[in-house]
Amino acid sequence: MATEEQRATEPVIWFEGTLIRDPQPHGGHDDWLLEALVDPDGNGRKITIHASGGDHSENIGRNAHKGARLMVKGTAGDEESGIDIEATSFAFDPSHDEPDGKR
Repeated sequence: MATEEQRATEPVIWFEGTLIRDPQPHGGHDDWLLEALVDPDGNGRKITIHASGGDHSENIGRNAHKGARLMVKGTAGDEESGIDIEATSFAFDPSHDEPDGKR
């Protein structure tokens, strides 16, 4: 994972991972939870991602499924909620991945 500073001094978190289950509805319309494994080749860590809004929902509907690779940009989630990352943007099947799924 990498971080960069936003103007409000809240760190921005970037990471790549693999979805370990299909996206789950959360709360209401256009509100989703995604679970990803970061560093699946090593000692991977499960990350819970919260994504909300029409653009995210459309992207998830078209591209998200168990086993999909993704790159996420977000901020730290609320520890009490069990959400690790609040997604601000994400991309499925990052362009630097090869078509056969190998990096």
